[in-house]
Amino acid sequence: MTDTIPETNFDNICTAKSFAFENQKILTEIQVNWLLKTRHKNGLAESGAVLKISNKLYIHKTKFVEWFMTQKAA
Repeated sequence: MTDTIPETNFDNICTAKSFAFENQKILTEIQVNWLLKTRHKNGLAESGAVLKISNKLYIHKTKFVEWFMTQKAA
């Protein structure tokens, strides 16, 4: 069993706007905001990919992509 070292910097944390800009070939800012708004219904909240600090939402990029890759078409 391998122990993981917790992250000690903010390199993997960003806002919805910057995440959408970095990934504009896949998602628009409107889509990212909708996913964040519906995070309790779509499982994103439970994934650990969303941080809420001082009433502002941030995205943990690695966890968001992991959650995204688990989504299946209905």
